[in-house]
Amino acid sequence: MKRLALLFGLFLLTVAAGAVPTGVVFTEGDAGVRFKNGVKRDAAIGDILNTGDAVRTGGDGYVELDQKGVRLRINPDTVFTLLEKEQKGQTTGVLSLVLGSVKFRYDRLTGKEPLIQSASCIAGVRGTELSVFAGVDGSTLIVVDQGAVRVEAAGVSVELSPEEAVEVRPGQPPGEKFAVQRDQIDYRTWNDEKLKALLADPLKALSAVSDRMDVYIQNVTEYFRLYSENKQSLEAERKRQEEIFKTQGQEEARRHDQEVVTPLALNAFNQSLNVRYFALAALSLRRFVVGRIYLFQKTGHIAGSVDADFERFLSVYQGMLDRFEESIVPYLGEADI
Repeated sequence: MKRLALLFGLFLLTVAAGAVPTGVVFTEGDAGVRFKNGVKRDAAIGDILNTGDAVRTGGDGYVELDQKGVRLRINPDTVFTLLEKEQKGQTTGVLSLVLGSVKFRYDRLTGKEPLIQSASCIAGVRGTELSVFAGVDGSTLIVVDQGAVRVEAAGVSVELSPEEAVEVRPGQPPGEKFAVQRDQIDYRTWNDEKLKALLADPLKALSAVSDRMDVYIQNVTEYFRLYSENKQSLEAERKRQEEIFKTQGQEEARRHDQEVVTPLALNAFNQSLNVRYFALAALSLRRFVVGRIYLFQKTGHIAGSVDADFERFLSVYQGMLDRFEESIVPYLGEADI
């Protein structure tokens, strides 16, 4: 909780400074929102969502969101969250699809479009219409109808043009892109294939997701280290600014603030933003992907039979949970959990 408290003040600034309000413009069927303070209720037209808020739809649920010219159609059986991260010194919105499918349509391009994230990749959009599928095993399929999309995973990127698609599996670079016609691929059919592969080799699926979890843990650890170093330097320079004010006057103190204190504060702010971003991404992976993989495997052993494969699965599963509890939970609040 100490680490969470250190970040909390800067995260409040994060929400205020970078959040892009997103409005609910249509809802139907089983559809709910979960606000960052932990409050849950049915989605309603006119709801305004901000960073940390999430939408979850059931088997017959649809929600449409509008975010400054970006229209999102959230389809049934989908978990979607609004996040933010620092990128190249700027606060960047992230549209995070954890499970299910979302159709994105851009009415206009400004050069500051939010990133699109799944459990296995991140995409930068320079196009106007695309669909993103997030599978039960953490895989992602991105299909471009119009414009261009850059998909990046495991340090490798691929450029997609209209009527092209690419699949990305957890912990792996994007696969070979392929041609596809508009609405040719059905999410349920694609996801059923992912489920069959998962059930055929659950340990392989869990190990891939575990690798992805480790990437999130590494990022949280590194950004918190940078944040702590900046925070320590910031506190020292603020004390120094007080001394400058006393000995050299207001003008020199103001110059020190602009040239030294403010840049350090901005760096700390950005690093706290990224700690929070990767912690929430890890939480979503744990809750909606890892949890489901475990449930499928556990159901297959409901009678209590335990074989060597299941023991290996449980070992990987428990190891990932232990790392999550140690390295991610301290940066989450009660509302997140």
